[in-house]
Amino acid sequence: MDKKDIFREFLEKNEVLIVDKNPGSRNRLLKTMFDLGGKRHMMHTAGHLSEAEEIIKTKKIGVVLSDYFIGGGSGFDLFKMIREKNPDNKELCLILVTANISQTAVAKAAEEDVDSFIIKPYTIQSIQENLISTVSAKVKPSDYVVKIEEGKGLLNAGNYDAAERALKEATEMHPKPALALFYLGQLEYLRNHVNEAQGSYAQGLSFNNIHYKCLVGLYEIFMREEKHVEAYQIVKKIAKYFPANPDRLMQIVRLAIRTGNFQDMQSYYEIFTSLDERAESMVNYIGAGLYIAGKYNLLNNNPELALLFFDNIAISCSEFTKFTRAIISVLVEHNMGSEAEKYLNRFPSSAKEHEDFLISKFLVTTQKSSDNGAIIRMGLEIYNRNIRDYACLQALIRAMKKNGYKEEKMAPYKAEIQALFPDKAPVFA
Repeated sequence: MDKKDIFREFLEKNEVLIVDKNPGSRNRLLKTMFDLGGKRHMMHTAGHLSEAEEIIKTKKIGVVLSDYFIGGGSGFDLFKMIREKNPDNKELCLILVTANISQTAVAKAAEEDVDSFIIKPYTIQSIQENLISTVSAKVKPSDYVVKIEEGKGLLNAGNYDAAERALKEATEMHPKPALALFYLGQLEYLRNHVNEAQGSYAQGLSFNNIHYKCLVGLYEIFMREEKHVEAYQIVKKIAKYFPANPDRLMQIVRLAIRTGNFQDMQSYYEIFTSLDERAESMVNYIGAGLYIAGKYNLLNNNPELALLFFDNIAISCSEFTKFTRAIISVLVEHNMGSEAEKYLNRFPSSAKEHEDFLISKFLVTTQKSSDNGAIIRMGLEIYNRNIRDYACLQALIRAMKKNGYKEEKMAPYKAEIQALFPDKAPVFA
């Protein structure tokens, strides 16, 4: 049976799912599948990850053609989802459609996550050849792939010695056996032989330096051993070459801050803005990361970069007024009252009676006004609302001192600031 016959037979018993945000692109791929012999009732399309998820719940999908970026996530997210639903379907074909050649090359590097790829713009002939070759390779896999599957089966069954023999045989059957080396790494990791696992992953990367699974394997080892600098370099590489998702982006931001790579936050912010959907937890993570990076740059005499990070927060995290308040507070602390005042306009109108706005407005006033009496009245108004803030209490006490208040009048406020904020040394001068 030749490849075309294999493909035709495969298409008769397997349904096809096409996922693309662009209706025109979906329809072009759909027409191509019809031209190749696909039956209308076995063809399904979706523009969003959630739509695709509903389809794979009820249909026997054998071929998925997905764009790189889809509504609600990436093609990789969809591929992972459908593999988890069909773990025993060895003939499942997952094909990535992309307009970016560099991304395509990386997608191919993922090996098991992507069976093939189609570059936009494509021709009918190129898709035909691609689909026929991909399906044939899945239905009639190479000896290398068969041996890896044997090793995986033994590994999952807990027969580690036999799995090791099979996977080592596989490494001799391919000129660049990165995938076999990944599973050898997994085997050693399960044996708790961390150094050997790391060696296998590194060897796999010597054949393919952006092999997704080997990169993830190394990342997990470095995190387990709390080697955060090394883990950051790995996850940074993953972010550079593979589609972003919120979980990975949060890991990257956390490690960037932990390892002091504040200069990288702008690129992660740009990845963040490219996400179709941004959960509250993700917005919190990116806002916190940008704020810490901005504060670091203020402390290191780079106010221009600090203000860039703060502007990013104001644009994308404005619903979280705690960030705007923190920005204003740190700018006032660095005697940048004019810059701080500009951020008052970033508060939504509904927040004008919120403590974050009241505190921020007061702090800006302390920078712009020399009327200590007005500052005291404003500070006491906030205090009498039972709002307690370290910077506000300090500013109130300083204004009282400048206005000639006696020590016994200021004493309750000094005692309160020391009781509420014991880890901070108050400065009242």
